[in-house]
Amino acid sequence: MMKLIFRYIMMSLAGLLSLTGCYEEPDLFEELLVSNGKVAQIAVVWLGNAKVYNAAGVLQTTTTVDSLTQVNVNIEYTSEVAVREFRVYSAPTSSGEQTLLATVPAGAQQYDPELRNYVIKVPITAPKGRNVTSVIFAEVVAENALASSKKSATLKTNP
Repeated sequence: MMKLIFRYIMMSLAGLLSLTGCYEEPDLFEELLVSNGKVAQIAVVWLGNAKVYNAAGVLQTTTTVDSLTQVNVNIEYTSEVAVREFRVYSAPTSSGEQTLLATVPAGAQQYDPELRNYVIKVPITAPKGRNVTSVIFAEVVAENALASSKKSATLKTNP
């Protein structure tokens, strides 16, 4: 009788072990980690002809200019894939509707060995009016048609 109970327990354990050996835990991150390809990464966007830093050494991304003057949008970026074009948008606020201001094909960018980034200057015209604030967004589109995350800077016109 004892042998029969022992055999029954052993057979049950063997059955359970064989079933758990076939069970595969679902991968919760599988959908999150699907990649469509590489994209360019924008390090910083700044406006004007020279970078301006505050006393703490932080790059100032807000620039004030006269109405309707030409301003350079400087895009510093890195990329492991070829770049197709650069796009610059404007919006009244950081969450406002964006209007395309300029599309520049790749080729005008230059590599800056000191920054270890590529840099391109895209000229735009400041908005018309006094005390007008616009948020300028930039993105880099790679040859694989994937766009970088947009980075922004703020453009104000003089009062």
